[in-house]
Amino acid sequence: MTLRSEVLGFPMDGFPYMEAVVGFSIFLSVFEFYLLVRQRRRYYSTQPPPELAELVPRDKFDQSQHYGRAKSALTMVEMVVSTLTSVYFLMYGVYPRLWNVSLEVMTRVNPEWSDANEIVRTLVFAGLLYVIGKVCGLPFEVYSTFIVEKRFGFNRTTVGTFIKDEILGALVTAVLGGVILPTLWYIIDRGGSNLWIKFYLFCTFFMLLMTIIFPNLIAPLFNKFVPLEEGELRSRVYDMASSIRFPLGKIYVMDGSKRSTHSNAYFYGVFTKGIVLFDSLLEQCKGKDNEVLAVLCHELGHWKKGHTRKGLTIRLAHLFLLSWLYGKTAGNVHLFESFGFSDQPHIIGLILFSLILTPLESAIELPMNWLSRLHEYQADAFAVHFGYEKALCSALVNMHIENLSNCNPDPLYSAYHNSHPTLAERLGALQTFSRELESSKPKAE
Repeated sequence: MTLRSEVLGFPMDGFPYMEAVVGFSIFLSVFEFYLLVRQRRRYYSTQPPPELAELVPRDKFDQSQHYGRAKSALTMVEMVVSTLTSVYFLMYGVYPRLWNVSLEVMTRVNPEWSDANEIVRTLVFAGLLYVIGKVCGLPFEVYSTFIVEKRFGFNRTTVGTFIKDEILGALVTAVLGGVILPTLWYIIDRGGSNLWIKFYLFCTFFMLLMTIIFPNLIAPLFNKFVPLEEGELRSRVYDMASSIRFPLGKIYVMDGSKRSTHSNAYFYGVFTKGIVLFDSLLEQCKGKDNEVLAVLCHELGHWKKGHTRKGLTIRLAHLFLLSWLYGKTAGNVHLFESFGFSDQPHIIGLILFSLILTPLESAIELPMNWLSRLHEYQADAFAVHFGYEKALCSALVNMHIENLSNCNPDPLYSAYHNSHPTLAERLGALQTFSRELESSKPKAE
């Protein structure tokens, strides 16, 4: 493979990659910790924002504040541990040592294997990384599920369900990894000067394939999906979908309450679409079909406004850029040497590429959040045009109350992290959309 010593015309030989990654990781963690501190201060407020004072009961606001403090405290600890672990892995050469350990493991399993069997070594290395990641993250996952979520009445996950989910998750990861990693290795190994194009085509194919595989094969492993029973709600959903020519196939109810009382709804599919309603959403909106329809109308608005197509186009363009950049750095020997590697394993190249890409990804996140919030406003406006302004307002408030969502967000924290507008922002926008709709109607003489 031709070695690349320049990216966008800038010479990269001698560049301190590892030091730059460590420095930016620390900077980003400090900045995000600062944002979390700002948000945590808001959780100690005893008064809801004026816009929500008459909509959110005082006891529910107090509960959401306590819930926010509990979650943010856990996030702070997890952030510190994660940052220190990442920095340690980089500065003390854990990745190169782990790559050497993977060789020892595979040769013990089969003495005939050697470092020439890079595909096998890659799978062993990936497995070791997965185990280490699980060991580091599992305590936080357990504490969040069985302490924080249980304390506030959300958790319904039993120990048996939790263990089953972890086992299933590991098996799914192993199956997908067992297919993806060898394929990627082959593409990189035989890529030549057109590596980035082949890499892009494979990743695009896999991304589109997952939109089919996940809802039909993977999601049913973890949850039960039953068709929404016959009735007025089902008929009205189909009527609404038909009125905008939404290619609705089936409507499912998912047993999300088996794990948590948090509620949601979404649609899926490439050609024929399906809608999934959490059973907890139906329970929260029991006897309030208009609220369920308002939430679904908002979701259908994303489709009607072309947000799904636009999102896919942006993801493909993003992937195109990443693939091109990867092609420029894949053969950079100094990149490997900077992180302590004496050879250039393909999977290590991908990991190192993802590390040096962090600044770019962080920069892209802000405009993507802005675009996502814009799409949320447009989907809300779509629901208003369907006459669901009051129902959607009520549904948003009720979902915020029942889920103890953040009612008092810090503006900077929200702008950086949130892909959705705040509750107060959405309610204000809904009123504006309603007034604009009324003013656009012809007045009777």
